[in-house]
Amino acid sequence: MKKYSVYVKFTNNQDLQFETDTDIKKATTQRINGGYFIVTENDYILNPMHIKEMNVVKLR
Repeated sequence: MKKYSVYVKFTNNQDLQFETDTDIKKATTQRINGGYFIVTENDYILNPMHIKEMNVVKLR
């Protein structure tokens, strides 16, 4: 069972919702090809520069 439910709205108004064990708000960024990204354990890769809004809810 996953620990967090994540909703992300990007600057282009697309959105993404997923569940993960990674606490996205406390995750450190990783440098990939000159950019900085947040990578979750289930291979979601998020560019913080393109995030307009993000909500993280801790699941039971």
